[in-house]
Amino acid sequence: MLFTDAQMRQYDEEGAVTIDSPFTTEELDRAEAAWDRLKASGRPPYEDPDYVDVVQHPYFEEIAKKVLRAESVHLWWGLSPHERAPSSAPFASVREQWGNGCHVDIQATWEDFQATPRRMRAELWFWVNDVPEHRGAMRILPGSHRPIMEHWSRVLTPEHKAMLPRVHGLRPEPSDTAPAYPEHVPELVDTPWLEQEPVPAVARRGQILILCSGGLHSAWQNEDTVPRKGMGTSWIATGVSCGLPKSQRDGLMSFFPRLREKLRPERAHIVPENFDWLFESDYEPKWSETFLGAI
Repeated sequence: MLFTDAQMRQYDEEGAVTIDSPFTTEELDRAEAAWDRLKASGRPPYEDPDYVDVVQHPYFEEIAKKVLRAESVHLWWGLSPHERAPSSAPFASVREQWGNGCHVDIQATWEDFQATPRRMRAELWFWVNDVPEHRGAMRILPGSHRPIMEHWSRVLTPEHKAMLPRVHGLRPEPSDTAPAYPEHVPELVDTPWLEQEPVPAVARRGQILILCSGGLHSAWQNEDTVPRKGMGTSWIATGVSCGLPKSQRDGLMSFFPRLREKLRPERAHIVPENFDWLFESDYEPKWSETFLGAI
């Protein structure tokens, strides 16, 4: 196993860790070529056998099992090729980019994160080209996941805690046009979130970023001349229910059966046959205990 116990501890403490993978240069070449084809054609990812081979590689499932402390896992979301295209100068400052972009994607309590199996998404970003700092490397605020999830533990009602984990994008200082407004991530540590400096998640080709997106992170401008190329998958422990906004849930329920048909028989179990584990969770009705100014 290339995912060590020390790296697992780093994930627990910082909410992110980058690890090696067993993919050979030849396998990475095929994966990158599939990425290029799909971006050029716009075809569904399940129509490209080389892309499907990446998704069904057993290593991702084994990583997810370890992250989630689970004997059995399956895919939750995220299968399309992900691009951070080159940006045009001038480039915004670190403070401006962080202020405009930092957010959480997943809402879950600290008890969810600490449970066995974890009631949380295991988010795996597989890079098919190098990710140096200037090539749009994602920015992460290490350790921010814990105070944020502990806050949800303190303030959410039992009724709302039962509706987690869910995909629910929240920001420290949302504009009044944001879907979640006036829900937000409050200030929970001595230094305000937007005054902290995030860390670039740099990586070599073939490495995997394991991210807890219940912590603060942000997309970043790509100052290079080539795109950052990623393949993202996310996983959930079998038996754990989770929520998606209606549009994403509908898309997943359409996509998964088509993907499952393309998997090898011995790998078909990574895509569930039914959706009794997936509930609809939208931005309405809003949860008042997460409003700006709420105690």
